[in-house]
Amino acid sequence: MTYSQLKAFHALAQERNFHRAAEKLFLTQPAVSIQIRNLEQHSARILFRRSGHSVDLTEDGLALFELTCQMFEVESRVQRLFTAPDERLSRTIHLGADGPHVALDLIEAVTRCTPDIHFRVTLANADTTKENLLALKIDAAVMAYTKVDSRFIAKTISKQDLMALIPTGHALSEHKSVTIEELAPHPLVFREPGSNTQRIVNEAFSSSDFHINTALVMGSREGVKEAVARGLGIGFVFDRELPQDSRCVGVKVKGFESSNADMLLCLKDQHKNPVVKALFDAANSDDF
Repeated sequence: MTYSQLKAFHALAQERNFHRAAEKLFLTQPAVSIQIRNLEQHSARILFRRSGHSVDLTEDGLALFELTCQMFEVESRVQRLFTAPDERLSRTIHLGADGPHVALDLIEAVTRCTPDIHFRVTLANADTTKENLLALKIDAAVMAYTKVDSRFIAKTISKQDLMALIPTGHALSEHKSVTIEELAPHPLVFREPGSNTQRIVNEAFSSSDFHINTALVMGSREGVKEAVARGLGIGFVFDRELPQDSRCVGVKVKGFESSNADMLLCLKDQHKNPVVKALFDAANSDDF
């Protein structure tokens, strides 16, 4: 097998799509297909299950992907070793986040200290953000994180209260706080599975025997906010996510203060990366 075959395999394993893998490598799709076919023939292994241009990894493919992740991380570390310090600090860091607010606070803290670092941000729900981090599609992540995982370095950088987002003029909109029991009879707007907000809301309602009136399930935080603003139901957000919108108000949910812990995460092998280290240094600073 050749280096180019392994590089093509690694790109396709990351992207799970021939077109995106080809774009990542600046190759044509046929060139990537040839590299993958030669690698499978050489190894006498089926590495991908194909469905059109999209693919899934087989068991052998997953085993190889784990090794190529290590291989290309070592290659990246070798390159960084021989890069001048001023060049290291000029690179862009790809940050994943399950919401923009805490991530932007951290980016502001970093740019105050190290203005030469530039950012690219990918927003997704918590599950997808974690998958992106494991697949090396992002360098670090700001997300809700509750499970211990030896593959990560993790630091708590903020805690937030769960808020009921209520249409202005609703019977509960003047309350200073509400209980889960008070919310249950009203039409509710939920997030999609994989959302950390929805995980906490589900846990809250699972502890009660009340019937839940699910009016809508929205695939984004912005969708929930707009649905509530239009009076279609009551939604849930954390306190830093409250919109500046006169059509709705945020009311604290009793018993769910500091229920969300926002974490800064990276893979252990990435922690010594200078720009990733700058993220953790900013999170530890008095300015954050």
